[in-house]
Amino acid sequence: MQTIGESRKTVSGAAAQASAPTTVAFSKADEELQVVWGEVYAPNIPDSQGDFMTVEDVRIMMWRFMKADRLKKLDTQHSQMDNGCHIIECFQARDTDSDFIPGSWVIGVWCPDDVWRLVKSGELNGFSLDGIGVRIETALEMDIPDSMEGDTTEVAGHAHRFVVKFDADGGYLGGYTLPGGTDGHVHRIIKGAATEKTGDHSHRFSFVEGIING
Repeated sequence: MQTIGESRKTVSGAAAQASAPTTVAFSKADEELQVVWGEVYAPNIPDSQGDFMTVEDVRIMMWRFMKADRLKKLDTQHSQMDNGCHIIECFQARDTDSDFIPGSWVIGVWCPDDVWRLVKSGELNGFSLDGIGVRIETALEMDIPDSMEGDTTEVAGHAHRFVVKFDADGGYLGGYTLPGGTDGHVHRIIKGAATEKTGDHSHRFSFVEGIING
């Protein structure tokens, strides 16, 4: 699922125009209401393109999106065609927020039946920001471990323990899950915020909180 907005992105490197999506996993869902919540963008954490934004940058981007009245500008898999979803909540997480990454842009999205089926199956597993920004050369220093563990969301009556790995430069290498379910199956993790499908399902997960919390 995609949101479209204008952003100011900062990255170590030459200044340039940039247009690239970055995905953050869904954090919460309400099946009865068909609403899913999640971070659109978390501050001070490099995305899949190596870019990052400050808390202030995230706030400006969010306000511009709201001011432009783009609450229905959501599509599926970057199709550029509205999918019938509607943003019903939009805020920047406070430092004391226990559900979302502090400083991140959070949205709650109502999904029509056809999109909700994809959310429940795990085929749609996060929000992907697609926008145009300006890269500004900035150094970001942070400690990223060689590997990190966590728990996936529950799908098909079970969850998995997952492990993701990083290279010496902090690049995301992917990972795997430990056996789970009644048959002891596993899932590969190649990229993004969801496992690869095994059988008829995949699982969502997030390791960003682990990096932030050290």
